[in-house]
Amino acid sequence: MRLLAESNAGREHAVSETPTPRVGISRCLLGESVRVNGGHCRDKWITRVLEPFVDFVGVCPEVEIGMPIPRPPLRLAITEASVDSDDVRLVESKSGDEWTEAMEAHAALRADELATLGLDGFILKKDSPTCGVFRVKVYDRNDSPSRRGAGVFAAALRRRLPHLPIEEDGRLNDPGLRESFLIRIHTYARWKQFLADDPTAPGLQRFHARHKMLFLAGDPTRYRRLGRLAAGYETGARGLERRLEEYESVMMSALERPVTRGRHVNVLQHLLGFCKTELSSAEKRELSRMFGLYLQGSVPRDTPVALVRYLLLKHEAAPWATEQTYLEPYDPELSTDRRA
Repeated sequence: MRLLAESNAGREHAVSETPTPRVGISRCLLGESVRVNGGHCRDKWITRVLEPFVDFVGVCPEVEIGMPIPRPPLRLAITEASVDSDDVRLVESKSGDEWTEAMEAHAALRADELATLGLDGFILKKDSPTCGVFRVKVYDRNDSPSRRGAGVFAAALRRRLPHLPIEEDGRLNDPGLRESFLIRIHTYARWKQFLADDPTAPGLQRFHARHKMLFLAGDPTRYRRLGRLAAGYETGARGLERRLEEYESVMMSALERPVTRGRHVNVLQHLLGFCKTELSSAEKRELSRMFGLYLQGSVPRDTPVALVRYLLLKHEAAPWATEQTYLEPYDPELSTDRRA
């Protein structure tokens, strides 16, 4: 694992299609003993599978704010100090001592610091009152919990970096969500490499050309919008900088949701349309059989993708098709089909 010091100096990606993503992470997930009980919650997939392919930046807001290890547990709650039901406070579970203002101030400052590091994604600890992203427990004045909250640090991070791919460790156990996260962090890394190397109108068109099928799989409506932005349509008086900002926003929104099997098949069939020579009857039958097996869930996505790539090369499809990022959006060794 490459756990990086927090400096943007020296961040150098190798000259390649996919630079190494830089990913923020809750330190407890790496096996560091920073939990309230003095322990950790090392995640096996993160530390055994993902770690060779990313640069980690570890974060623990509770320790960073000066809380000891071990320490009293915190929770989100509606307290006597709350103005209304939306005024959720961060308090110690037993004593009720307040940490709201201190943590909010730290979280905002920390998010600003992290924004300078060129992060491509973030993995946070689920259910944490500071780091949880989704459905964190909020206790009402009767001490009854409801899963409607978000951790103080997680909320500040999302406000400061709205396009940053953020996930929780628990959700990454789902193969579809895991693949979606891997696609997003690698695409974001390539995007920022483009911004560093070639942030020009022709450069944007080249970036878009390589990623078209990835966007089509993610969201056909946003795919069309991205095409118009890349081509320079409907830009009016807006400059290139504004156009790049809008492209980034639409691009990351297009990749937010896991891709369905049916949409994957549609994209693979679309790619086959760029073969220069006719597929044989036997090849068509094998494709039909393989797509059927994939749609039933009997084979992983790697299988029809490999067959389509082979046929594209055999039938001399244009490089535009064979070089689509969709066919290999991240290192094959990270395949969620084979290493889940």
